[in-house]
Amino acid sequence: MHGDVDSDLTSHRDSMIQRMLQSGLHSRNGLVRKGCALALQAPKKLAQAQSRGADLERLPPVFANSFPKSGTHLLDQIVAALPERRNYGTFLSSQTSSFQFRRRSDAEIRRIIAGFVPGEIVRAHLWYSPAAAESLAERRAVHYLIIRDPRDVVVSEAHYLRSINRWHKLHPYFRAAASIEDAISLSIRGLGSTDARREYPHIAQRFAQYEPWLNHPEVCVVRFETLMGPQRDETLLRMIRFYGDRAKAAIDLDRLLPRLTESIAPSRSHTFRAGKAGGWRQSFTDVHRELFKELAGQTLIRLGYESDSNW
Repeated sequence: MHGDVDSDLTSHRDSMIQRMLQSGLHSRNGLVRKGCALALQAPKKLAQAQSRGADLERLPPVFANSFPKSGTHLLDQIVAALPERRNYGTFLSSQTSSFQFRRRSDAEIRRIIAGFVPGEIVRAHLWYSPAAAESLAERRAVHYLIIRDPRDVVVSEAHYLRSINRWHKLHPYFRAAASIEDAISLSIRGLGSTDARREYPHIAQRFAQYEPWLNHPEVCVVRFETLMGPQRDETLLRMIRFYGDRAKAAIDLDRLLPRLTESIAPSRSHTFRAGKAGGWRQSFTDVHRELFKELAGQTLIRLGYESDSNW
């Protein structure tokens, strides 16, 4: 009897510790986030050792993919409300951490995906590749991709790389910009061939690395704007049904929709600045408009944010 009680207390304590560590993954302190992610690797390894194929069918990993500055943390908050989710701090990016900023190989991406465990949430900035798509399918990952008007993206990115993430390899370039207007221009045009050590092409080329995901049958594409507007509940229901179609578990729409709705709190993100749609209109100059139309006007049309170049 005492053994059972002790075991229950230990399990409860471990669950509390994991919840505290998972909460720390969203801290505004970078060292806290990294420390929590490191500490969560031990319970993840245990979960890997204990998982079975049937567990992946019942509780498939959820893959929260995003184009940078498009609502990564918003998507993370929403999918965390899906049944029995666990976050071990895994973040899969086609380029390694902002401090190193190198391109990952297909083999490295496959290895990381193979390590996903049942019920895990994995955040990502993952470009499309056949190898990535195949590996995600093999791991039964439920793949969501959030996108945002690229004009809002470049404004957000300019502020982020200029003032917030001082450890990023691109920070010196944005810090050297004479003004925030120049930083926005830099985000639009990229580095081009000015520095071969930094893979940072113009905005349309950066988005093109994600575009094949948009029409992939195993990807649920979510627009940031619909989550911030009157179509929010319709979008959340679509996300729930997408998950339910892929998880071998009963889904209660009436219970889950309020949970997902209540989970939305953009200001809790450590990268939060404004979190609104259409803010580019207050930030863009005529120079920005013309530069964006030249480099990425067709991207806006393909994505449905504009019907022509008269904006």
